Amino acid sequence: MAPRKYQLRKRSEAVEETRRRIIDATFELHNEKGVLATSMQDVAERSDVALRTVYNHYPTVDDLVDGCTKKVIALLAPPTPAIFSGLNTFEERMRQLVRELFAMYERGSVQIAIARCQQGEVAGLANYVANEAALRDALAWEALQPFKPRSRTVHEVAALIDFYVWKAFTQQNLTTHQAEEAVYRSLVALANPEEAGEKGQKR
Repeated sequence: MAPRKYQLRKRSEAVEETRRRIIDATFELHNEKGVLATSMQDVAERSDVALRTVYNHYPTVDDLVDGCTKKVIALLAPPTPAIFSGLNTFEERMRQLVRELFAMYERGSVQIAIARCQQGEVAGLANYVANEAALRDALAWEALQPFKPRSRTVHEVAALIDFYVWKAFTQQNLTTHQAEEAVYRSLVALANPEEAGEKGQKR
């Protein structure tokens, strides 16, 4: 390798390593004290770089939040519509819907709670919360789609699988599994195929 190319590669690697350290430090601090309480100076000290270096790579709080997105998504591992593959009955699809979303809430409880609480102050968090809501709505629709649901039924299901529903159960010292079972039973009672649509697939 030519000396110049080698130097450019090493420089690029050093830049990426600095960015990684900054994002790792930001992620830790956000988990510990929230986004609003984390200053750029906090990030610089935790990542062991100069304050100006943090600003060079991430000029604003929103830039830091956006930089943490990959780490958050990797942690949460959000479910996709593929979770319903091979599941044909109403009960199977409802149980899978609740199980997958509540497991995600358990994995990312800290990050989701911070985003929900501080979204009004940080645009990057507001974007995350909006995307999470869109995911939840899309999964509710996908779960019910074979049964030709009414729009209201989809909205009711989406409300019952919200993060705060899971959180309310955990605040009552119930496990995620217990929360899942309770909400699953509620969904079956609320949104059975005969109620979810005019015809629906029989159970």
